[in-house]
Amino acid sequence: MDRESLLYRKIYGCIAAANIGSAMGAAVEWISVPGGGWKAIDDKWGWVEGFMPWIQQERDVRYWNNSPLLHYYRVDMEPGMTEDGAEIRYLLALAIVEKGGRITVDDLAEVWKKHIRREDIGRLVNPHIRIHYDRLTCGDRMSRIPPRFIGAMTPWPGLVDAPHMIGPIGIINAGDPEQAAYDAAEVSLLIQPAESGGTESSKAIAAATAAAFCLDATVESIIEATRANVSENTRGIIDEALELAVKFPDARAIREPMRQHFMPTYPYADGVETAAEAIALFALTRGDVREGMIAATNLGRDTDCIGGMLGPICGAYKGIDGVPIEWVDTVEDAIGRNPYTMQKIPMDELSERLMDALLKHRARMSAQVSLLNALADRR
Repeated sequence: MDRESLLYRKIYGCIAAANIGSAMGAAVEWISVPGGGWKAIDDKWGWVEGFMPWIQQERDVRYWNNSPLLHYYRVDMEPGMTEDGAEIRYLLALAIVEKGGRITVDDLAEVWKKHIRREDIGRLVNPHIRIHYDRLTCGDRMSRIPPRFIGAMTPWPGLVDAPHMIGPIGIINAGDPEQAAYDAAEVSLLIQPAESGGTESSKAIAAATAAAFCLDATVESIIEATRANVSENTRGIIDEALELAVKFPDARAIREPMRQHFMPTYPYADGVETAAEAIALFALTRGDVREGMIAATNLGRDTDCIGGMLGPICGAYKGIDGVPIEWVDTVEDAIGRNPYTMQKIPMDELSERLMDALLKHRARMSAQVSLLNALADRR
């Protein structure tokens, strides 16, 4: 495996920056939502530019009305430790590795059944995943609910989990944002309804990540790939956030306008909001990993998800050479010491395995191209 290749460096950058965004934003998230926003972060810590220890408090939370109570267990996190979104993003990457190529919702479901420990749900795996997991594993092969129907029954259409996990779909579809969007909508069916804000925002982030692998990628081309692969409604919301980035081209100045723009919609941010914020910050910071992750952490609202969505786009665009190495080391060390994480493969090795899956996918595409050429030439 050639770790010097641009392909590997882009994959590794994508994986590392995603985890960095999740970890940095997690430390400030719960003071920011639902009503604290950026000012609560600023009042407590000032302008955050690195990792901090954080505590997931034991508590019961009701996300939205008509939601069951969800129980979080207390877990003490050291600086650089990731959170729930990074756990299911890892499982998505693992499904791609185990399949050796593009995956379906059924492939992802099998990895969930194999690797999620029900007794640990609520520690690092988000407590609402128990609902999906139990529906996935209940009954027998005759009566069990098919994975692609489970997301349709969620009490939280539009929730942020799907776009937060989706970065690896952009990797396996490197350079093909349209296919990345299709695959994102497919795998998101495990936790979100079709055509919901959750699947729409997944398409946005996956398309942007895939476009960031192009040799001639620019900030503008990546944003346009996002806009081209979502619905008209979602495109409109992304454009609203991009307009704010034009009016307030500074990570500090944009915080209050962005809060005022989205706060009336939900007390907690939904998937389309966070995806739009991530795309706006990508434009504002011109894809710089350091500036982007700091901007996401200080923006307020659902900070870990904004960083976890922005990270794979910036990381794929700039590659691992654009990711601060001290941040990579801090996150890798924190994950390695956490007793509850499912992330057992180091990020550099996971990137190697994803590259191998992508090259297998390339071989299948090459075989198909050869076949089509032969058919077209035969008389």
